[in-house]
Amino acid sequence: MNTSYIESPCVAIGKDKWKRIDTAKIVSDFETRDQAISQRGFAQKTDVPRSTLRFWLARKNGIDAHPALIDFFESPVGIAFLHRLVTSAHVSFTKAGTASIHNVSDFLERAGLSQFVGSSYSSQRRVSEQLNEHIIQFGKTEDDRLARQMPVKTITLCEDETFHPEICLVSIEPVSNFILVEKYAMNRETKTWNEVVDDVLKKFPVKVIQVASDEGRSLISHAIKGLNVHHSPDCFHVSYEIGKGTCCALMSNIKKAEKEYNETIKQTQLMVQKKEEFDGADKRPQGRRPNFEKRIEHAKEQEQQAESILDQARLNCETVRSAKAEIGKVYHPYNIKTGEKQDSEMVSGLLTDCFDRIHMATANLTDRCKKHVHKAQRVVDSMVATIAFYFQLIDICLGNLHLSDNDKHLMHSYLIPGHYLKQVADKERDVDRKTDILQKSRELLSIVDRHGGPDGKCSDLKIEELDKAARNCAQFFQRSSSCVEGRNAQLALRHQGIHRLGQKQLKALTVVHNYYIKRRDGTTSAERFFEAKPNDLFDYLLTHMDYPMRPRNQLKLDT
Repeated sequence: MNTSYIESPCVAIGKDKWKRIDTAKIVSDFETRDQAISQRGFAQKTDVPRSTLRFWLARKNGIDAHPALIDFFESPVGIAFLHRLVTSAHVSFTKAGTASIHNVSDFLERAGLSQFVGSSYSSQRRVSEQLNEHIIQFGKTEDDRLARQMPVKTITLCEDETFHPEICLVSIEPVSNFILVEKYAMNRETKTWNEVVDDVLKKFPVKVIQVASDEGRSLISHAIKGLNVHHSPDCFHVSYEIGKGTCCALMSNIKKAEKEYNETIKQTQLMVQKKEEFDGADKRPQGRRPNFEKRIEHAKEQEQQAESILDQARLNCETVRSAKAEIGKVYHPYNIKTGEKQDSEMVSGLLTDCFDRIHMATANLTDRCKKHVHKAQRVVDSMVATIAFYFQLIDICLGNLHLSDNDKHLMHSYLIPGHYLKQVADKERDVDRKTDILQKSRELLSIVDRHGGPDGKCSDLKIEELDKAARNCAQFFQRSSSCVEGRNAQLALRHQGIHRLGQKQLKALTVVHNYYIKRRDGTTSAERFFEAKPNDLFDYLLTHMDYPMRPRNQLKLDT
């Protein structure tokens, strides 16, 4: 049985101040003592005032709970268990989760632990504040320790702002999902971004090569002028801008066309009904018979015309939808179906074709709607430049490795495309497309695994080195800042739940994200970023947090 958690990090400080774990041990020793030893003798032996010992015994006897629970939770093992329970409740509910301190108080109350732990809001708020301080200290210590042994690496930054309502600047390294910046600021100007990011980068041996973000002017200026790196546009905002400008207008056209089409159908049916009533009447009305056939023919022509307009409206909507989705599918340095290289000229042609279809489908929309499409299309140049920048990075990286022509062929044709497609497959939501992309990735990588390359000239050690370098090269291409968007959504959810995130709370949440939250492979963001396993945050908290305080007015003595 693992009993490591019962070891107390606390000791008695003088005779007038006792830690809870120590008093529990003394009371337990007294109750299991040799009956030949009196209470007075035991007090003298343990150097505890007899009045204090009697108070401890009376306090234990005054607890309103089942005797078995009292025996357990008033023992050293039980108190250590309470310590772990309360700490884990705060970490899981309020730090890693989105619950509030009120939820922790309610949990302790409903679990029947309020007789052993102070479960009021004020008591648990003090616990939460102490927890924040220790979490922040752990983050500082581990950042400094791991940064000293961290290998020099090139990274990309994904940046954005969120509001609650204070401006919060967020910057994340997307490969590891490690948060470098998460801080409240007075504004979101370029100067502020430069100061905040520069202050953090000084602590780590990293070199920023690009920044991925939306088209905010301050962010672009911060990347190009402040950090002097490439700015990669967020592909999501391109599709979002197209949908924002066209979705409602196209759907409105469809509804309008459907309404007109239904009206023409009713008109045709009405003419047919009038003809049948006229011809089937027992007594024909006076006057010339109306030319129902011509009227019905005219109504059907209008019906066909309205149907044609409706079909065109639906086609326009589907064209924009498919072209908008196609932008995300073609904006890759490698074809996700074949794994073949797509240079900047090829990607430019594919993106231009998508926008040409969108322009044709939105030709009849208002200028206000078209303005959004043109705004999205202006980002195409930056997207094409990002493709060119990516392949330049690849050439520089492979040049630094001093590879042979055969090894370069392996990297360009198999390893880098294979790892990139694997990376794409991990993010793909559609099951069928995910399977196809993953299968192609395995096909590319399996060629090298089985044969050591087409010519069989690579040793296992060389292949392992090339494989690691190819994985790093595949991660150079960053077309989205979705990791920041997701983090902003998390912060917004927390702010909605507790109405305010203070500076300490925000810092603690950042450390929890970096050092506590794990992926499916069991690694934290810090472990992936520093390439070294950090100390366990929860174990640190168990060691440094005070043991839970008793509830007030617990002692019930007879008068």
